[in-house]
Amino acid sequence: MGDQVRQQWVPVIGTGEGVWSWVHIEDAAAATVAALECAPGEYNIVDNDPTPQRLWLPAFARAVGAPEPPTVTEQQALDTFGADAVYYAMRLRGASNEKAKRELQFRPRPLEWL
Repeated sequence: MGDQVRQQWVPVIGTGEGVWSWVHIEDAAAATVAALECAPGEYNIVDNDPTPQRLWLPAFARAVGAPEPPTVTEQQALDTFGADAVYYAMRLRGASNEKAKRELQFRPRPLEWL
């Protein structure tokens, strides 16, 4: 992903309102260990602050030493990248980690690069 962003292959699409959830690798590992001792089920192991593409993508670009990502219209993205890319960039909604916090005592750290 870093290489794609550095080569400017990943644009902000439209208004970049798609909301993404992230997690630090150490938090994901700790949640995995905690899940071994809890009731079976699905848990969203994500941060507390889902972030729109228009914010996380430029922050990610800075973190990997890439230039500011280009911006394209929704139609340009449909034509070039397809409907899935437009969905993720403009319509995706962040996940809730409430069940993991409650049942696994999951406490994700703030992501420093955002």
